[in-house]
Amino acid sequence: MTLYQIHHRKILFDLILNTPELYAMIKQLARIEPRAYLSAGVIRNTVWAFLHGQTFDLKDSEIDVIYYDGQERNNDVQQRVKQTLEDLFPQQQWDVVNQALVHTWYRRENGEQIQPLASIEHALSLWPETATAIALRLNSSGELELIAPFGLQDLFELRLCWNPALVSYTTFKNRVESKKWLQQWPKLKWVDPMETHDA
Repeated sequence: MTLYQIHHRKILFDLILNTPELYAMIKQLARIEPRAYLSAGVIRNTVWAFLHGQTFDLKDSEIDVIYYDGQERNNDVQQRVKQTLEDLFPQQQWDVVNQALVHTWYRRENGEQIQPLASIEHALSLWPETATAIALRLNSSGELELIAPFGLQDLFELRLCWNPALVSYTTFKNRVESKKWLQQWPKLKWVDPMETHDA
């Protein structure tokens, strides 16, 4: 890990630890389902807001929770975790997904079924933009644990980078526009899909 990566990691962890409501969610999640991670938009948006001198309002936000259980067949864990989180944090919308089951319902744009995902990192490596492919949890030692297959550079440099692993550039572009990210966070920068860099 480079000094640059360590710096981004420290800023992220400090930001989470100093956002009481968000840290409370991560602590409760570790108690409810130790394998589960807080992921995607809530982390990304918290960082983007911080970099814009704002505070991200978690009220009414959708919170993504992911875990990996290759033995689960009937969504019992998903339902239990979601219900418990809804009881504890009713102002949020909770989306809880076992990544081991995503292949049973997710389809590519051409209708094809995807292959089973092998892990949390594998799942994150397919998400539409690099800055969203991030997950955090508290491990058994009570320390923050991070999975970010593309690193944190795009997230902290406010770069909107398409990940071509699963969705088309058109789908990515429509997603960004529909969520109005550039209006909410004007420092964000589109990155040409032909541009390459070290994440």
